[in-house]
Amino acid sequence: MRLRRLSFVAGWAAVALLAMAGFAAFDTPDTNVDELATETAAASLGHATGAYAGLTFALLAGDTAELSTGGDASSTDDLEETTDPAGPSASEQSSTASMLSETSGWLSQVQVRALVSLYFAAEDVNRAVRVAWCESRFDPNSTDLRTGAVGLFQHLPQYWDERAEAAGFPDADPTDPVASTAAAAWAVYDGGGWDIFACRG
Repeated sequence: MRLRRLSFVAGWAAVALLAMAGFAAFDTPDTNVDELATETAAASLGHATGAYAGLTFALLAGDTAELSTGGDASSTDDLEETTDPAGPSASEQSSTASMLSETSGWLSQVQVRALVSLYFAAEDVNRAVRVAWCESRFDPNSTDLRTGAVGLFQHLPQYWDERAEAAGFPDADPTDPVASTAAAAWAVYDGGGWDIFACRG
């Protein structure tokens, strides 16, 4: 019991230190065109630091299985297995949906990787995760005001209905991260390849 309390305190300390490092990354005194790249890198560092802080706390609190697999106690090594060409099973979809159901706003890299692993071939998972980050910064509600592209993979409105239906998600909202990922996989494998994305990973 005492060891668990000590682990809990150590977890909070780690979260606090990582949070301070994340906030420090945003501390830029002046903004000008030359510093834009530095600020973008700082924002990415802050987002990543926050994600790792939360993951560290969850790991120390003993919620590893629920966080990484949506409640299934199987190993996270399963994410590296080859994707079934017939698509994810109903239990895999249900598990992923339950993992994402309590999410509001940005998804973590762990969540996106688990979702991408369901629809993309194993050799394309890393690339798809990079594309999702580049397109939306893992924000399923992201909208590009210039082009009108929406969602985790930034689907253009004129292509959304066709992609969503072909991927098995007719009438889905483009902000649905599961539908967006499935439609992106369909588009990559059956509708034009990686060139459909502004970011190609």
